[in-house]
Amino acid sequence: MSTRTFEKVKAHRLEKMRLGQAACEITELPSDPEIRIALVPLTDSEYLLALEFADRIEAGDNVAGYRVREEAQKQAVLLYSARELSDLTVKFFENIDEVGELMEHDVDHLYDVYLEMVANQSPSLFGLTDENFEQLKKVWQRIEWSELTGQQWYAAQRFLNSIQPLLHRANSFGSSSTKSLIETNSETTHADSAELDRTMISSEPA
Repeated sequence: MSTRTFEKVKAHRLEKMRLGQAACEITELPSDPEIRIALVPLTDSEYLLALEFADRIEAGDNVAGYRVREEAQKQAVLLYSARELSDLTVKFFENIDEVGELMEHDVDHLYDVYLEMVANQSPSLFGLTDENFEQLKKVWQRIEWSELTGQQWYAAQRFLNSIQPLLHRANSFGSSSTKSLIETNSETTHADSAELDRTMISSEPA
């Protein structure tokens, strides 16, 4: 790509953002719903900068070190992605320290919204093969819900809440090929659903 073409692409993106036409997601901070933030997709260079920032973190080569670098990457992504509602070209945070001042569940929420936005715009980036799905189902069956805490518990709750409408629709409007099976097992389905709800509630961390 020539320098002239590159500058044209960059200028076009900035102009779209000034006009509010850039793809973005607007969300609130769980700890303070009055604060609303716009999240925009990162450019490749911004994402690489976020990775480099996390890679420079001095942490051990163990689970704790991995978590430290993971959190650092989240914060760096949000530094570049979070924008002012009034002008998407203006960053919401001035530096990484300001991102670090957020509550942990605020960071988790913003990062989840960012990932959902990217996945919706580029589903192939997060596509799973049939083999991946089979592995995922095996892991799902081995999950100990009572042991989930923090970010894992939050993510599990969001996932279950997000698929709840799909489960109800499947029960109510199943296709002809599955409707009979759903009707035959309706009592079992409702019982399993109720048991899952009871498990989630009883195992919710204090």
